[in-house]
Amino acid sequence: MLPVGVLVAAGGAWLALYLIDQWNGAGHRGHVHGGHSWSPGAGWSPSAALAGWGLMVVAMMLPPALPLLRMLQRLAARHRTQHLLVASGAGAFIAVWMAVGVLFVAGEALFSAVAAEAWRPAPQVLVGGVLVLAGAFQLSPLKRRCLTACRSPRTFAVAHWHGERRPAVEAATIGVAYGASCVGCCWALMAVCLAGGTAHLATMVPLAVVMAAERTTRTGLRLVRPTGVAAVLLGLVLLSTAS
Repeated sequence: MLPVGVLVAAGGAWLALYLIDQWNGAGHRGHVHGGHSWSPGAGWSPSAALAGWGLMVVAMMLPPALPLLRMLQRLAARHRTQHLLVASGAGAFIAVWMAVGVLFVAGEALFSAVAAEAWRPAPQVLVGGVLVLAGAFQLSPLKRRCLTACRSPRTFAVAHWHGERRPAVEAATIGVAYGASCVGCCWALMAVCLAGGTAHLATMVPLAVVMAAERTTRTGLRLVRPTGVAAVLLGLVLLSTAS
């Protein structure tokens, strides 16, 4: 039942994202960044922008975390509150990503508040810059270390499941630790989704596929470098056309 529950939650989030994407494309807020930005600077309230981020997290990050949730399910098999323990780990994992969303949204709101319109870069400049940054991070040793940890959820259980604290606390601790490694390997590609009004399905779907493949397939580690090179090249193309 656990995979079904995860897929239902992710599917519901994707459906909501699709409806929002269609709503934007129909012209609502179409005067800003082509109508696809989910940031305070694009006319969205911080709470609405954060809600959009939450949908992205559930849609894009929760399915690849299924190995972690299955591991928590096995660890909690002897507990009567097994489902609550798994939910505790999943909630902690999502909470880490929501904290990152708060930082992104707060940063955008602060920038919008202090920057004059003339200081704001064109969307393709912003997207190009973020792509170059994301590509450079893909090629960094830190990316590989975080991804290696994220691909091995069992190591987090060994480190944090000792029976010394309440099971719900230990499950949440595992979720937080795993979420931190997931943020470490995926934050840059997630940032691309928000840059310059690109938070729509045409961007999110391929990035979701790439990040899921990196974390769950046998060849995931081999995808990191080509993805990084492609991101840098695409970003440079966008920057060159903007000038």
